[in-house]
Amino acid sequence: MTILEDLWFGNISPWERPFKKDSAYAELLALVIRHQEDLLSRLNDEEKEIFEKYSDCSNEMHDITEREAFTYGFRLGVRLMAEAFLPPVGEEE
Repeated sequence: MTILEDLWFGNISPWERPFKKDSAYAELLALVIRHQEDLLSRLNDEEKEIFEKYSDCSNEMHDITEREAFTYGFRLGVRLMAEAFLPPVGEEE
């Protein structure tokens, strides 16, 4: 199966990236979860609702940023590959 077929059939999820349990990312994720749980335990219902709305907006912004970074990186990679197969400007083969 080709990489394009894997992508088509959902065998590749560019947005999902595994990480090691002992990595800096895992440590930061654990801190975020711990601090969020601590904060939520201190908030009343109205404040929890406001925090949930804030989190939803923040996550949506993060999703947009990730998608734009992915598409920019992909396009840049394709342009680099295309340029590698073209002769330099002003030179003929």
